[in-house]
Amino acid sequence: MSLSGQHTNPVLSVLLVLGLCLGAAPALATYELGDTVNDFTLNDLAGTPVNLYDYAGQIIVINFFATWCPGCNIEAAILENDIHQVYRNEDVTVIAIDMEEQVAIVQNWVDSQGVTYQILMSPDWDIFALFPQAGGLPYNAIIDRDMVLRYARILFDEEAITSTLNMLLGFDPVADEVSSFGLVKTLYR
Repeated sequence: MSLSGQHTNPVLSVLLVLGLCLGAAPALATYELGDTVNDFTLNDLAGTPVNLYDYAGQIIVINFFATWCPGCNIEAAILENDIHQVYRNEDVTVIAIDMEEQVAIVQNWVDSQGVTYQILMSPDWDIFALFPQAGGLPYNAIIDRDMVLRYARILFDEEAITSTLNMLLGFDPVADEVSSFGLVKTLYR
């Protein structure tokens, strides 16, 4: 029973709780794929303001995360090892934006995860809500060298992210049946 004394649908209750854990879904996102993303400024862990447009001319992978998000914790190692380390010499930058947490908590998370990519602190969900289908975490977006949104998706899909990066970089794909994933990454370099 709900507080008002009426029965509630258990499936609806689970979805409501899940939605609260994932974050609030925006009514309408500002951006769609193909739109130019406007500049914004957030502080890094040291409190220094960082502008998105400081990275204009690079391909930017934006990861919205929180330390309490189990999926975010799993993807952190992949973002570090298979995206940031592999693509950084191709002018690809990974920027992770923490959602509404204290700097000390995020710094401890960064240290324990061993991530070296840029971490920014968001005091609210306003920037996140601009992106399409931004209803929960983890959430990733890719912005091309001209600041155009090319990828935006809830949850983590490494294959889709690397495919988008490879396409933006002009790398030719190698058939899976003739090589291992490690060899594919080597051939892309």
